[in-house]
Amino acid sequence: MTSAPSPSSPRPSARKPPRRRRRGRTAAPLAGAGQQQMTLRRAPNIWAFVVLGGIVGIVVGVLVGLAGGGSAQFTQGTVVLFMVSVFAVLGLAAGAVVALVLDRISVARARAVTTEVVDEDAVPGPRAEDPPADDPRSSREG
Repeated sequence: MTSAPSPSSPRPSARKPPRRRRRGRTAAPLAGAGQQQMTLRRAPNIWAFVVLGGIVGIVVGVLVGLAGGGSAQFTQGTVVLFMVSVFAVLGLAAGAVVALVLDRISVARARAVTTEVVDEDAVPGPRAEDPPADDPRSSREG
């Protein structure tokens, strides 16, 4: 007697691993119309600071590597490559720290504002049969 899996049972290898869901903040639903309190702040783009820090670190590493004197043990290219790798990591870390400090400052400077919530369906827009204002046909009479 052999035990074979039944066709109705899923094979373990055919199963896909469950997807991880990112935990994110859900936005508060907007009111139908009227005024609503919101928090306004300008947050920095962290990845832009990290990448910029890495680029600055690479440039500084090249300059330090080229400025250093040669050695009997290491070639100039080896020294430059080592300095670039060290300063690139330091630049990435410095960019991340600067971005986090600016983010904390933006949280401290956040202010509450009152916004006017407008229903999209209630706002009158241009009609489809009206030509755009910059269309030369709109100035013709006739």
